[in-house]
Amino acid sequence: MNNPVIKKKSGMQKSFFERMAPVVFLGPAVIMLVCISIIPIGYSFYLSFQSYNLAMPASTVHFVGIKNYMDMLADKNFIASIQWTLTFAVVVVAIETVLGLVIASMLNSEASARFAAPFKTLLIIPMMVAAVVSATVWKLMFYPVYGVVNNTLSLMGFSEINWLGETFYAKIAIIIVEVWMATPFCVLVFQAALKTISTEMIEAARVDGASGPRIFFSITLPTIRNFIALVISIRISDALRAFDAVMQLTNGAPGASTETIGTTIYKTAFRYNNVGQGSAGAFIFFVVVSIVAVATMLIMRKQDN
Repeated sequence: MNNPVIKKKSGMQKSFFERMAPVVFLGPAVIMLVCISIIPIGYSFYLSFQSYNLAMPASTVHFVGIKNYMDMLADKNFIASIQWTLTFAVVVVAIETVLGLVIASMLNSEASARFAAPFKTLLIIPMMVAAVVSATVWKLMFYPVYGVVNNTLSLMGFSEINWLGETFYAKIAIIIVEVWMATPFCVLVFQAALKTISTEMIEAARVDGASGPRIFFSITLPTIRNFIALVISIRISDALRAFDAVMQLTNGAPGASTETIGTTIYKTAFRYNNVGQGSAGAFIFFVVVSIVAVATMLIMRKQDN
């Protein structure tokens, strides 16, 4: 015999478990996020207003207000690192985007259909290798005496270059390494984007007498513009955080000419033991990245409209 009281009770229990399910499944992830991300960020923000030097006793820590921020903004090396990081990000993202589009278009053509699969396999290798490992290999290749790059230039009749000892060539070397590591990502995204283009539209354009470049600029680019915006946004954020390749290739040398924002903050906090000033630099870095990211999104949205 059915008891309405029992039915009502079981229904209440089921409703309770349904309400608790998101807490049970998401709770551990939220707790982990708070412990390893939110709390450290909050503590770092607190330290940015303190005079905190790792080489000094804890009793010397005291509140200094915005002095750390003012000191970082008055540091010529830090300002130079911001300028170089922004320049570096714009240059590498432009090269990666263009190079990625060209390679993806070549792989998507009928002529290269036979070689597309093995080439894509080789193309993924730079993405699978750790940035430190890639930078180490390239550093060996850039060595002035027995490096592969200079030996190749000598065989071609060119003079050898001190890749990591001169400011201009050191920056070129960092750009080359970054492009080598990140271009495969652009290629894979753009190749997937090219698959979304209607073949009927392209065939109709060819029947109307449109040339290859006209099809590319009038059909291909407008169709995949959202994918291009996605790649540019992701790559700018990554390029602004350049750290591993710079530390391994040049360690900021010659002088401090190749220091990025990330390497400058790291050295300020952990090499010169000024944690408070390094924390202030980190939040200035956050503001710079946020401004660039928002500006990129606004420009892309305007182009879409």
